[in-house]
Amino acid sequence: MDNTKPAFDQLCDPEYRRSQLIHDKDGAVFVIFNELKGLINKTQLAEQYFNRTQSWLSQKLHGATVCHKERAFTEAEYAQLARAFRDIATRLNTYADEIDAAQL
Repeated sequence: MDNTKPAFDQLCDPEYRRSQLIHDKDGAVFVIFNELKGLINKTQLAEQYFNRTQSWLSQKLHGATVCHKERAFTEAEYAQLARAFRDIATRLNTYADEIDAAQL
């Protein structure tokens, strides 16, 4: 990895900061939920795709420390989250196609 410090212009550029964050899974998940804020219902996501509560998902998203243990996604949970987003995307595309195909 490049050890040079970023220029001030780079630090002020949202695309640069985004590109730096999405290099690891924690950062990618953080960026995704930030960019989809208000569009994804975290309660329903946690219940439908993980059979868990919204607080469980929130603890994982924020790396909360609970009972002296930091909460973080496992590799399997990252994969499940990716599958959940793909499923939601597929469903949205299907709904969009149904709107396009419907009569006025």
